[in-house]
Amino acid sequence: MKANFWLTRKWLLVFSILFLGVMEARAEVMLSDTFSVTGFLRHQVAVHTGETNPNNASPNATKQTDRNTLNLSRTFFQTEWTYLPNDAFKLYSKVKLISDQTEALDSDLKEYNAFPLGTPRYGTYLRATDDKDLNAEMSELYADVSLGNLWVRLGKQQIVWGEMISSRILDIINPLDLSWHFQFEPEEFENIRVPQWALRARYNVPRIMPLRWLKDVYFEGFVNPGDVSPQVFPAPGSPYNVKPTPPTLGPGGPPVFKVTETDRRGDAEYGFRIGGGVGQVFGTLNYLSLYSKSGFWERKGGGPAPPNLPVDNEYPKTDLYGASLNYSFPYPINVTATYEALYSPDEPYYDATSPLTVPHIVYKETTKHAIRFDRSTFVLPRPISAMMIQLQFSQTMVKDNGQVKTTPAAYSLANNVDSAQNTITLNLSQDLWHNNINLSFLAVYDLDDAHYIRPGFKYKYGNHWIFDIYGVILGGAEARTGRFASMYWADEVFGRITYQF
Repeated sequence: MKANFWLTRKWLLVFSILFLGVMEARAEVMLSDTFSVTGFLRHQVAVHTGETNPNNASPNATKQTDRNTLNLSRTFFQTEWTYLPNDAFKLYSKVKLISDQTEALDSDLKEYNAFPLGTPRYGTYLRATDDKDLNAEMSELYADVSLGNLWVRLGKQQIVWGEMISSRILDIINPLDLSWHFQFEPEEFENIRVPQWALRARYNVPRIMPLRWLKDVYFEGFVNPGDVSPQVFPAPGSPYNVKPTPPTLGPGGPPVFKVTETDRRGDAEYGFRIGGGVGQVFGTLNYLSLYSKSGFWERKGGGPAPPNLPVDNEYPKTDLYGASLNYSFPYPINVTATYEALYSPDEPYYDATSPLTVPHIVYKETTKHAIRFDRSTFVLPRPISAMMIQLQFSQTMVKDNGQVKTTPAAYSLANNVDSAQNTITLNLSQDLWHNNINLSFLAVYDLDDAHYIRPGFKYKYGNHWIFDIYGVILGGAEARTGRFASMYWADEVFGRITYQF
């Protein structure tokens, strides 16, 4: 294992020297009049300050019994290539080379797969390898075509229709890769969305005289013809593993689940939205037809539980109806209000009243909505920049509460879903010292008593170097799976050193 680790580091160094050597030889980001490249080289370390992860401390194959020191040690080399021969066509790709050294550097961690996203479907993700410590990937690859009011994008891409903080209301098209750092990154979902192969198009409607009061009207839609992927969770043994390992079958013990995975490749997802504005109010109406990003077990057959219990891991299809509104209050209020809502008549859950041996999927009406207020305010004396203040309220409502649970929670009534879950989010960002220093503070409070706090410090040196450090604090009394307090063991301090070009 150690030999493989050092071999990985050696190849990462060789690739970095080759790519950066090309950049320095050119001394320009523009490689030609039509071809450019940008990117960064980054190393990131997360020091574990929480308790031992209980999901890795149970008597199973991982056998982690001591508290690990590192949650993450990972090196990134990312390049973004753009070919722009004219205003009507663009070809873009994002290439990632990532080395993970966490397991090799912390002896308290047992062997685990640091890149579970690539197994077993790594081919469709444009990954050159399914190695558990090294990832080489064409993360995004698409072409843009602009023909007057029509814009089309075809290829592997992120589709972002929502903009809430630490909450996905309308931003649910791409699954997430939660396997390596949850959403603790300061960029939140940007670095953990899994790009999908899709066709996306947008048509900007010209203003016509009878409807001059309507402005910026557009129609936008996408179709994913078959690259449907589930959410990616940490592998067993990972410092971020959230799934307790089932106990081993013993004499008189529980049955062993024999899981058959449902393959959604070839099944289409699609959606569309209509957007536009009246005066200072802008909004969208959305429809999405998506498969669940998390799998649900459904037992095959009936009768008493055999020693090997057959279940299907299914990804049910869901209809989703959404809307967004945006309004900027004029001076002296100077506040921008953003509202997003999403309704599903058939959101999948588990029937929490069923016995462990009969997992059963039920469908409930679910509504999610959030409102956010943004204001740029001079808290410190000028000429220091204004502080960006964001305050957000989010709510999830489930009809017929108390009888259903979600996944990947343990199959127990103790993990049931409430009729309403409410959170308040405060996000502060203050630039200092000619905007070379940024102080940030994110706090998300679940009104059932759970919290997620992330203070941060970023320093920019010159045009290329960035040094940042953040803390992650999770806790509270509400420790059901899926709530922040359930991850009390993940507290950490993480830092990043980035050279960007």
